[in-house]
Amino acid sequence: MTRGSGPDETRTTTAEPATDPVAMRVDRLVRRARLSLLWERLWPALALPLCVVGLFLAISWLGLWLSAPYGLRVGALAVFGVGLLASLVPLARLRIPGRREAIHRLELQSGVPHRPLTAYEDDPALDTTDRGTRALWTAHRARMVGALEQVSARLPSPKLYRRDPYALRAVVGILLFVGLAAGSGEYWSRIRAAFVVPPEATTEPSLRLDAWVSPPAYTGMAPLFLTGTARPQTNEISVPAGSELVLRVQGAPDVTVDVAAAGAVQSVETAPVGAAAEGDPNAAADGPREATVALTESARVEVKSGGSVIESWPFSVVADAAPTIRFTDDPTATTRGALELHYETGDDYGVSEARAEFTLVENPSSVETAAAPRPLIDPPGFPLALPSRRDGAGAARTQKDLSDHPWAGALVEATLVATDATGQEGRSEPRRFVLPARSFYQPVAQALIEQRRILAYDANAQPNVIDAISSFMLYPQAIFSSDGHYLAVDSLYRELVAARDDAALTEVVESLWNVAVMIEDGELSDAQRALKAAQEALRQALQNGASDQEIARLTQELREAMNRYMRELAQQAMRNPPSAQQMDPNAQMLSQQDLDRMLSQIEELAKSGARDQAEQLLSEMQRMMENLQAGTPQMMPQSGMGEMEQMLDQLGKMIQRQQELMNETHRLDRNGQPGQQGRRQPGGEGGEQNGMGQTPQELADQLRRLQEGQGQLGQRLQELMDQLADQGLQPNDQFGEAGEAMGRAENQLGQARPGEALGDQGEALDRLRQGAQSLANQMAGNGNQPGGNQPGQTAQGQERDPLGRFRRNEGSDMTSRVQIPDEIDVQRARRILEELRNRLSDPSRPMIELDYLERLLPGN
Repeated sequence: MTRGSGPDETRTTTAEPATDPVAMRVDRLVRRARLSLLWERLWPALALPLCVVGLFLAISWLGLWLSAPYGLRVGALAVFGVGLLASLVPLARLRIPGRREAIHRLELQSGVPHRPLTAYEDDPALDTTDRGTRALWTAHRARMVGALEQVSARLPSPKLYRRDPYALRAVVGILLFVGLAAGSGEYWSRIRAAFVVPPEATTEPSLRLDAWVSPPAYTGMAPLFLTGTARPQTNEISVPAGSELVLRVQGAPDVTVDVAAAGAVQSVETAPVGAAAEGDPNAAADGPREATVALTESARVEVKSGGSVIESWPFSVVADAAPTIRFTDDPTATTRGALELHYETGDDYGVSEARAEFTLVENPSSVETAAAPRPLIDPPGFPLALPSRRDGAGAARTQKDLSDHPWAGALVEATLVATDATGQEGRSEPRRFVLPARSFYQPVAQALIEQRRILAYDANAQPNVIDAISSFMLYPQAIFSSDGHYLAVDSLYRELVAARDDAALTEVVESLWNVAVMIEDGELSDAQRALKAAQEALRQALQNGASDQEIARLTQELREAMNRYMRELAQQAMRNPPSAQQMDPNAQMLSQQDLDRMLSQIEELAKSGARDQAEQLLSEMQRMMENLQAGTPQMMPQSGMGEMEQMLDQLGKMIQRQQELMNETHRLDRNGQPGQQGRRQPGGEGGEQNGMGQTPQELADQLRRLQEGQGQLGQRLQELMDQLADQGLQPNDQFGEAGEAMGRAENQLGQARPGEALGDQGEALDRLRQGAQSLANQMAGNGNQPGGNQPGQTAQGQERDPLGRFRRNEGSDMTSRVQIPDEIDVQRARRILEELRNRLSDPSRPMIELDYLERLLPGN
């Protein structure tokens, strides 16, 4: 047999043409094997140059060239260049594998005996025509062709680990990944820094000045930068009182800061910061220095270097105004005797807390003593709930049960007090009214309450109270309905006789109330007190920012107290069937499931950070519990259709007023152009005129009047929404969107931007019209019954008049006054809250951003 003359020679005989499938398969196997051999030789030769290039990119993207000296950069570049050239030597010596090498690889990897590929490509050694020899050769080739079925080309295996036993290539890969993240957005500039020749050093230092104003934290205002592109363009800079001006200068050690205020000039020294402040002897003399100026009054601050002024700013300090609070309605009493206060708060930067104070107008006690009166109790007082807005301004209401206070039933004078973050107080005009008192029908309970009031007003009346209570003990069978009542009053009498100081008498006053309530209500009083205590505990936890675990525990306690109270109400209704009233089909039903659902919503809102809404929902639930009567559903106030028609008339007037405000704003924006009034005309002073012949002051007055009118219209819309809620009609979303647009327009007018306010006013007008149409449909019955009912038909037990209108408003949603977010909003709020906390925990973020995040998070 003979073989090819060269290693790369391809054998093709007349008996085996190129179209032979066996030959074609052999050629494919050989090509794959040659490619695998080529990659196994090429990849180890390329790995080292790629590692050199990757290490250079990683060092560049990490920014090491930015801080390295020029000489070190040149040396490092030379090392990288030599290393790259040396790594290319194996690549230059690379040899392309031949056919015989590929055949040998295939036979070796396949493990088939007798070298079938070599035998297949062999030829007979002698060209003979002997039939036996040729038959033997044909059988031999057929057997080799069959063995070729087991031959396959495997994937390449460079086995780079043999040349890199310590896996240094992985280190280069990690550095390259870190550099890729560190040099985001600056890849090319950091690579170019390795080849940039530094400019010649200058002997004169460059002066850099940074200045910003940090308003007090309670204002919620962002810092104001006075240098750079963000510097204000106005001539005079208005800042809140208590702000701090921070000046940081670098490059000049002789910088001074002068503050001119009230005709006097005061110099503020600059202090070194950084390494110089820590006593580093190697710190530069012209290193950064900083000065802080407290802005308590209007002043001009000048920064000087070498006697010349390099920067100057005039500051107008705006004093913090005292908060305001006023009654929006007379104090009223709920069905169960709780006091309800309606009020409105306001402040320039936000109200931090509010409270109600009471004074006694006249002493209703008829007992006169020789000594001066010695009261045993303090005047009532309690904190007020603030509106849900972040600044604590707006309309709100608070319910407080003062029926257990000895002043209940007396003429009092109430004053509301609002306090801001600086401690300033604003007081409302006092209102006189009779403090709501609980009604007692049992004669013994009435007598005990009367004696309690006498003793609480004057401790000197103790002998008179002893005589009055002792008279109860003369005929116990005729006075007391049970032995338990007699024993309770007897124990109370002995406690009163044994009291020797005001502390003991104060305990007697409390005992008198407990015994009177026990005689009047039986066991229901304990359940009611537990319910009120649980409600108050949960309210305090929401206001004080308690943990989620504490909120969950208090919510469960409130649920248990509410269940007990409902059971006692049901038992009392069964014991007193004559007092039960006939069920009104038009009354709203309050079920245990409704209360459980509200409690679950309170807990979910607290967990998501919306604690103001949770507290508002708790107040709404407390109001419903106050209005709940034993054995009867909660009744909505009777209201005729005339009141609803009046609401529609008010809404029409509001639409007309919004249109007028929009026209006035458009006229002022077209002719007055107040947004440009801060720009001076050449040669003009502060009293120059605009295109209408008006001065900037006149334009400002018009804007202020428009802002006040827009704000009053928003308040009227809120009052209308409250009236709709009282009538059992849930305000639609259009009214809420209209109120938000009015608020935005009011803010734009306050910032002298009537052009931007026009869009918000137009949106408010459209939403008012849509809301009016929806309200009209709802009042006509179309909003509740899409298909419509004929006059006289009932919907869910509710009758209609001949015109198809509801005779009495109905609604099953007991929380219509409180807008509760749905589950999607709650989950979104949780994700936002979690993202804010994650960003706040990142110390690499700027301090300004961290301060802003702290103000955003609830409880900070």
